[in-house]
Amino acid sequence: MSDADSITELQTKLTHLEHHIAEQDAEFYQLAKRLDVLSQLVQAQKTQLSALSSGGVAGAGDMPANEKPPHY
Repeated sequence: MSDADSITELQTKLTHLEHHIAEQDAEFYQLAKRLDVLSQLVQAQKTQLSALSSGGVAGAGDMPANEKPPHY
């Protein structure tokens, strides 16, 4: 195998690896975006659960959880 063939083979492998890295970078970017969305959803659910456990629906706030509604 000549030096020119070795260099060509190395360049081919390098090109393949660069393409592979670019694909991985794009996939990691998409995964990071999905993770951000999921983190926001979890935070929203934590806020809702906190509001429910402290006595009612978020925004209703005035009535404790064990108090009967006024129409009873």
